[in-house]
Amino acid sequence: MRAAAGLPVLGAAGALLTVCLFFGQGSSDGRLYWIGIWSSLVALAAVIATLSGVLLRPRATRAGWAALALFTGFVLWNGATMAWSITPDRSWAYLNRGLVYLALAVLGLYVGSLLWRPAVTTAGLLAVLFFGVLGWALLGKVFPGLFPDGARVARLRNPVGYWNALALVAALALPLALWLAAGRRLSRATRAGGVLLLYVATIALVLTYSRAGIVVAAAGICLWLVLCADRFEGLAMLVAGGAPALVVAVWAATRPGLADDLQAHAVRERAGAWFALALVLGAAAALGLSHYGARAGERLAADKRQLWSRRLGAGIIAASVIGVIVATVAIGGPGTWLDEFRGKGDVVQGSGRFGDLSSNNRWIWWQEAWELFGQDPAGGKGAHSFEVARRPIRVGSVVTAEPHNLALQALSETGIAGLLLGLGAAGLAVAAGLGALRRLDGEERAAAVALAVALPIFLLHALADIGWDFVAVSGPVFLAAGVLMSAGREPGAPRSSPVAAVLAGVVGLAVCYSLTAPWLADRRVEDAYASIGRGDAKAAVSAARQAHDLNPLSIEPLWVWALAEAAGGNPAGTLRRYRQGTELQPENSDTWYALGAYELDLRRYRSAFRHLDRAYGLDPYGPAGLPGGLLDQAREKVNAGLG
Repeated sequence: MRAAAGLPVLGAAGALLTVCLFFGQGSSDGRLYWIGIWSSLVALAAVIATLSGVLLRPRATRAGWAALALFTGFVLWNGATMAWSITPDRSWAYLNRGLVYLALAVLGLYVGSLLWRPAVTTAGLLAVLFFGVLGWALLGKVFPGLFPDGARVARLRNPVGYWNALALVAALALPLALWLAAGRRLSRATRAGGVLLLYVATIALVLTYSRAGIVVAAAGICLWLVLCADRFEGLAMLVAGGAPALVVAVWAATRPGLADDLQAHAVRERAGAWFALALVLGAAAALGLSHYGARAGERLAADKRQLWSRRLGAGIIAASVIGVIVATVAIGGPGTWLDEFRGKGDVVQGSGRFGDLSSNNRWIWWQEAWELFGQDPAGGKGAHSFEVARRPIRVGSVVTAEPHNLALQALSETGIAGLLLGLGAAGLAVAAGLGALRRLDGEERAAAVALAVALPIFLLHALADIGWDFVAVSGPVFLAAGVLMSAGREPGAPRSSPVAAVLAGVVGLAVCYSLTAPWLADRRVEDAYASIGRGDAKAAVSAARQAHDLNPLSIEPLWVWALAEAAGGNPAGTLRRYRQGTELQPENSDTWYALGAYELDLRRYRSAFRHLDRAYGLDPYGPAGLPGGLLDQAREKVNAGLG
């Protein structure tokens, strides 16, 4: 029963992870809906089968169950903030994102219980998928037309859609690569595949130009070396695969056709051909060095192996320390480093960013998040509300959806309760992953080490970036965390509980509704815009009304409804919808600006001035604050005694 049930669950998990990594469409909610629906349905089917006495019961550790419980509480608390959120539609979207990750964690729990060697199988699956994603990303350098913006943007980011998220994929891939490359009990072909994954991941990591990605990748490698058993082999393979990769990556970063934006397509193509040659030569060098290192390691006795482990480790540490000291002295000392980190301004997008220590506005965003937390410490401004909540206090016109620090984001958006739930879930999940290492042995433990490192890497990266918003990185991490919660523990015997099965079905239907209603509303909004384009105002009004019924928390249906009413010659109806938007989200400057702009068009100048001034008060750097913009125009009309 265990093997028969494990294969379908594994197949579903593999398909979902493939979609997450290759077709996740960045941070958008469109593809997330389909991933969420299918992951929820598969997880729900497994839970109902268990509660119906058909499927074996997964047996997680106490830390694992507690982590799942706290994470469920965190997700539901994100949803609860809709009651007071300044952007309740965004809070609903964040609830749904959390539900998707929760479903993937539950699915991982079943993978860990039902498969014979879950850690090896999951780690192997992720290694193959990560190799495909990172290899596909590098092919975009060889063939500039492979991705839509390949000839325009040099910084590596596709197919994930965001360079820092792709760098996180590379950071997650490196411990898996070291597990494969260093495994003395694995076949030569498997170890060679691990070396190639290490080689590809290192090049991709450097060419994303992600400073945070490189830092967390280094931390992940160090953590893997602390936890692994094959430390000598890991260090040897790190040198064998990493050295040629760094040579190729540094060379590529100096080629204008590979490293500079807005190069001519012909220049990109010529550079891509040379890059392909460099990739092949570097891969051959990595395989040759790894073969030599493996043969040399086989001839060493255990005490010599430990000695060389210490030597290699000390050499890497010494080189890192020297590099940090030299860089610190070059920029004028630690004080200068801190000043530059906290300084304002955007960092260049090319390889020159490696010499820039600025936080790239993050320090400012972190301060804004802390200030917002001080305004509403109990419940925050509402999940995923930071972009709108920061507008009254921001200094400058830079737009960001998150403060690029998940802990501060939780504080500002969900209050102290949200932060405590999230921290508790994260800490217990890490503990559950480390606990799996004590239960497992042999190759299962070696694979589990590579999986256990994933969550700390993800959490460390979340303190400086927005990996949470990308299912391409969050999906694999949450599934791996679920696997480790139950790996190495025998599943429980089937036990029928019809009432619990029915309740699980009701919860599953609620989850599916929560995912589906906003998605359908977005489709109706698109239909309404299309109808306006065709000149069918009546159909547009009908589609907009349906969208509002499906998602009454969103302002988008109201705005397209207003446009449809205007297209149908009903200014009173248009005005009513814009006013409804301000009532729905009174702290959102966009709603007041939309209302004031329409009133200005109706020559209701005093009312337009009042509402545009309200938009300016909520966002001084928004469109209402533009010199000569609508607010200034309304002011001139009012001063002239009109309206």
